[in-house]
Amino acid sequence: MQDSSKKSPMELINEVPPIKVEGRIVACEGDNDPALGHPIEFICLDLKEPAVCKYCGLRYYQEHHH
Repeated sequence: MQDSSKKSPMELINEVPPIKVEGRIVACEGDNDPALGHPIEFICLDLKEPAVCKYCGLRYYQEHHH
């Protein structure tokens, strides 16, 4: 039986605020340590809403859009 007081991984990642970047493209690896991360995903930030990494769920936005 799962403890209902514990948060799911999706709830935990949604608590991380979107990460501000200056360029149009960000390379997400999931973690600074390659052994703990995921394959590199290059994410385009041309839209106004934050872009989400398909592997880890981290959100990124381009500085001038906000």
